[in-house]
Amino acid sequence: MPIIQTQKLENGICFALWEITETHDELQAILPSEILTDAELATIPHQQKQKEFFASRLTIKYLANFLNIVFLGIKKDENGKPFLVGSDWHFSLSHTQKYIAVAMHPTKEIGIDLEKPTEKLLRIQRKVFNENEIKDAENDLEKLCVYWGAKEAIYKAFGKKKVSFKDNISIKSLKKEEIKGKLKTDEIEKSYQLSVYLINENCARLVQNKI
Repeated sequence: MPIIQTQKLENGICFALWEITETHDELQAILPSEILTDAELATIPHQQKQKEFFASRLTIKYLANFLNIVFLGIKKDENGKPFLVGSDWHFSLSHTQKYIAVAMHPTKEIGIDLEKPTEKLLRIQRKVFNENEIKDAENDLEKLCVYWGAKEAIYKAFGKKKVSFKDNISIKSLKKEEIKGKLKTDEIEKSYQLSVYLINENCARLVQNKI
């Protein structure tokens, strides 16, 4: 099982990181059949996406077992936010083609995101970042990557639809390893603290809500 990192933080967050080294068939073979239905699999047409799905479920199951949570599967609420069946624990998931990251907390909403700097961030920055964020980033892919990951993590923690990255989520402080952000809509205003971790030599970044 290629879990390359498991960490429990002082604030109650626990996260696990899986590096996908298995083939599609190897992952499917070790995934318990009771948490993967044929109907679910039929909705994922591409093998690479299926690999990511298999590894995601296995990472969630691993972390649940690590925390002595009985894993009964995953479902989604009315907003599409996933939750653990039969458990009050909160979790968040992110993946790339190579890595799966899962974070859990016993009582509070949590968000986690895996990102790596790409040229795409330069093309979309006007759509997702406000003027202060764009000015601070100065087209630096590393900064844009952290801004994007922070907004994704906040969006996942909030877990509601109709939230604009540009208009509703703002990053107020961007330091090397500590980030402060805010989500503000007509109905609610919430502040967040996040942490950033370097995952590998390819500059993938894990950003998670510190709670």
